[in-house]
Amino acid sequence: MKTDTKEHAHRRAVVNKEFGSLVGKTVKSVRPLTEDECEMFGWGYRSELAFLVEFTDGTVIVPSQDPEGNGAGHLFIETVA
Repeated sequence: MKTDTKEHAHRRAVVNKEFGSLVGKTVKSVRPLTEDECEMFGWGYRSELAFLVEFTDGTVIVPSQDPEGNGAGHLFIETVA
């Protein structure tokens, strides 16, 4: 099945609007969330490996399993040739 170019263009626009501000940022650190931070998100500290990616400008990414924040998430890190 081929990618629908109209649908792909829409997806590209949504991703750019939501995440385009990350382009060019520099990662400062990656660390697990503290117990208090997990509690702030309503996540279990002992049951989930929640973490954040912090950038040099203070922006952070906290991976979530869905847009509603129903639990810690995962990032797939791959090298693209």
